Amino acid sequence: MFEIKHVITFLIAIIPALIWLYLFLRKQNENKWLVLFTFLGGMLAAQLILVYQGYWDETINFIFFKVSLVDFKTNIEHIIVNTLLSTFVIFLGVGVMEEFLKFWVMKFISARYFRSINDVIELAIISALGFAFLENMIYFSSQWGQLSAGNFFVFAMFRVTIVTMVHVLCSGIFGYYFGMAFFASPLLKIEQSKRKKHVILRLLKKIFRFKKHNVYYNEMFIIGLVSAMVIHALYDFVLSINVSILGFPVFIPVMFLYFFGGYYYLNYLLQKKNSHLQLGLVGTKVMPQEDFRKLLEEIEELKEKMREGQSIEEKPMLNQSNPIDDAQKEIEQS
Repeated sequence: MFEIKHVITFLIAIIPALIWLYLFLRKQNENKWLVLFTFLGGMLAAQLILVYQGYWDETINFIFFKVSLVDFKTNIEHIIVNTLLSTFVIFLGVGVMEEFLKFWVMKFISARYFRSINDVIELAIISALGFAFLENMIYFSSQWGQLSAGNFFVFAMFRVTIVTMVHVLCSGIFGYYFGMAFFASPLLKIEQSKRKKHVILRLLKKIFRFKKHNVYYNEMFIIGLVSAMVIHALYDFVLSINVSILGFPVFIPVMFLYFFGGYYYLNYLLQKKNSHLQLGLVGTKVMPQEDFRKLLEEIEELKEKMREGQSIEEKPMLNQSNPIDDAQKEIEQS
């Protein structure tokens, strides 16, 4: 049944979400429909997590067979005797589920529109805001009438600021590293033109015949997921253990660190030079062959100018009509 509390909790949750959207997208020009669908996708990810958790104590009947969902919290507590360690591992499990699901939904909706690493970071943040919005709505509804007005206000402010920032920070970091992975092929080519060496990638290529951009993709993806998972778990863990030093709760400086440090770090990632490179869909099956060759030609022209000691500003880019087959073979083999 529709109640006034639903209107109030909706407003308490949506207004901060819109403010966060403005803060991160005010200098960007993302498609409004893409922003909306990605936000809704984040909400869907939150709903899937809640549905999964809601059936931990239930057995689902599929007529022909029954399924009992895995309650990993109980299982971990049985496996790991140490309370602190089991608590941290449980939060790692929560972190990997939430971060991967937010990412997967965002990638499913938005991957075809990625043109730069910035796009990936921004859309990951939007998905996180959708996730946090629905989660906040549910928490606000559950606590409505259970807390005094003052305590509810403090609880709501904590959720829409600190907790939302944790979601945004983890997703933004994952988005940055996935952007590096998504554009692995052109990024490696550009770094090669700058004479940067990837010793480990070269070694793996020679020993196992792996393609360098595939190794780089997996490396960046794993770094992104593990970073987001650990950062998320550390926050939850510190708040759960309630430790004090000289009578001062440790979680207070941690909250401020996540809030202000997280906002600063995300803006730093969005402003990095490699985040602004317009790389289109290079290295994916979607990119037209002609665009791929054009990028190779421009890189070769830059390398030629560097060899001749010319600056990029001295004369315009050369328009070569012949494709550079050798360069194309080189990147396809890397």
